[in-house]
Amino acid sequence: MEQKEPRPASTIVMIRNHNELLEILMLRRSLAVTAASGAHVFPGGVLDEVDSDVLRRGLFTGLDEERAAQRLSLEAGALTFYCAAVRELFEEAGLLLVLDPQGRTLHLGAHQLSAWRAELLSGSLTWPDLLEREDMRLALGELEYLAHWVTPVGRSRRFDTRFFVALAPPGQDALADDSEIVEHVWTSAAAALERFETGEWSMLVPTVRTLISLSTHGNVEDVVRAAATSSVPRIQPREIERDGRTFVVVPGDSGYSDAGEADPTPR
Repeated sequence: MEQKEPRPASTIVMIRNHNELLEILMLRRSLAVTAASGAHVFPGGVLDEVDSDVLRRGLFTGLDEERAAQRLSLEAGALTFYCAAVRELFEEAGLLLVLDPQGRTLHLGAHQLSAWRAELLSGSLTWPDLLEREDMRLALGELEYLAHWVTPVGRSRRFDTRFFVALAPPGQDALADDSEIVEHVWTSAAAALERFETGEWSMLVPTVRTLISLSTHGNVEDVVRAAATSSVPRIQPREIERDGRTFVVVPGDSGYSDAGEADPTPR
């Protein structure tokens, strides 16, 4: 059987300090969508042509292709992953990581953000056109590279996903799009993992592993510092059969080395 090539995708983990706790933004996907139906996820999605258009128009700041390529260990196209992460964050959660052309913070209200997102969702305006019209630049320098996950071989839908982390923009409130995303919640990693263990929340393996990693940090400063200085391995889980059930394992788990050859897709 011909293997599906994984589609390039980006995910962004939004964090904040709140009541002396490190909190993480989690979104619940609609039961009507195909991928990760009903699961709690971080904002994210596949790369789109509009992300390349943003780059062609120079509607970004804070990072260049050379630095991005070095960080993501790619020969080309690295900045597109960063652009996609910021776009998906706005589309799904209503948070906008932008600066003005001089690199200054923009103070954006809920009404303005909702109006812009409504324009995008209606199709009356494209993402690059919105940025250009409002003289905004994607704040790519505010993202740190966090993880790299590739869907196991054999799945009908496969993704090659770069995970980023960023601080929540001050003064902005998250708002689910009521389409793919039906609910949002700010939570500690420990609380999210407890809801997963009790079966209250459904989550994918990369989400769970990311939360476990974040649970070792006490504040946003620790997370950002660790992400900025840590190497990021490519992780591709495998599926194994055990006692009549299918389990997803990652490098280091029992049975991973016996699960067959890794996907030959280049990094």
